[in-house]
Amino acid sequence: MKAPLGADHLGSAPPAGRDRGAAAVEFALVLPILLLLMCGIVDFGRALHAQVVLTQAAREGARLAALGEPDTVTRTLDAAGTLSAVAVDVTACPTNLVAADAVVTVTHEFTFATPIGALTGTFGGDTGPITLTGKGVMRCLG
Repeated sequence: MKAPLGADHLGSAPPAGRDRGAAAVEFALVLPILLLLMCGIVDFGRALHAQVVLTQAAREGARLAALGEPDTVTRTLDAAGTLSAVAVDVTACPTNLVAADAVVTVTHEFTFATPIGALTGTFGGDTGPITLTGKGVMRCLG
């Protein structure tokens, strides 16, 4: 009776020869790509979080400005949370009863936490911080 295909190597080590160390070489080739992908995921997630926070802060600031609340800038900065170096520009409602919009623009300089920012310069991109902007517009009540 003939043994099934591959049965002669069951339970034994693979044959030594040219395949020795192939897994290490493959891992060495794939590792930089995996690390680059992980760095990109981390920085993209951070940038997306910062953009969502800026947009929400701008909406809150526009709501405050449309209602004529005091300290719109301070309360908009509070809504920006943990983001540092946030700039707020407020176009408040006019005092006369003209229909207008309250506009709040919030900007933040996002810097990369991983080496992905330095690698963008290799492909012709900008290596410096990225300016993220959130804008909120609301009809003035008056």
